[in-house]
Amino acid sequence: MGDQTKILLVISVLSLCLISWIGYSARQEATDYWAWDPSVHLSRVLQHAGKLYLLEGEWLQHGGVVDFQRRGFPPANASDHPIVLVYRLEAMQWEERLQRHIQQDIDAFEAKGNHLWGIQLDFDAATEKLGAYAVLLQQVRAWLPPNYHLSITGLLDWGSQGRLDALNALQNVVSEVVFQTYQGRHPLKDCPQYLARLSKRAITVPFKVGLVEHGDYDPGTLAEVTRHPFYRGNVVFLLPN
Repeated sequence: MGDQTKILLVISVLSLCLISWIGYSARQEATDYWAWDPSVHLSRVLQHAGKLYLLEGEWLQHGGVVDFQRRGFPPANASDHPIVLVYRLEAMQWEERLQRHIQQDIDAFEAKGNHLWGIQLDFDAATEKLGAYAVLLQQVRAWLPPNYHLSITGLLDWGSQGRLDALNALQNVVSEVVFQTYQGRHPLKDCPQYLARLSKRAITVPFKVGLVEHGDYDPGTLAEVTRHPFYRGNVVFLLPN
């Protein structure tokens, strides 16, 4: 191999490494944040924040009655950060009453000049019922205007050992799945094992990893997940001040 050929080979390798690094860095440049408690001072994270996921309400079930309860953050003045309106569901139902509340929130935030990225549904569908949940999500996607994204939270079990076909079927329905790695203020006990399995599975729906603020996570398994081709970053759950 001549010197010129060697030089060209080295340049090619370095170029590929640079392209890979740029792609990786672009996915890591900002952290998204969940804020569910109005006592959270968002100003402490805004300098390096990407999207802000703000809780707006809960679809609660009491006995046989399901109703909407207002929670979280009122419409803020124009934010420099894309906003995701979050709704926690206790019932796997998509009714006109809930649609009206969400549409009112969308209109109120946009009237203040905010850039609304979309909405997120937080529902702990059992892994074996992911197919049924997908049917509801198709209804939501059909109702939600196409200029808004649909995000959902997901159990780590979905991605680490649930049926891949059921999970990957969501790729044309939702824009992302955010896998939750914590309970309360602490990471799940078996979080490293879950994340290790997640990083190796052939998931084809874009996903993020939901972390709790100040959580004691294993950096090795977190780094491994970032190399998954459909990994799209982290969302940190902010604890009350």
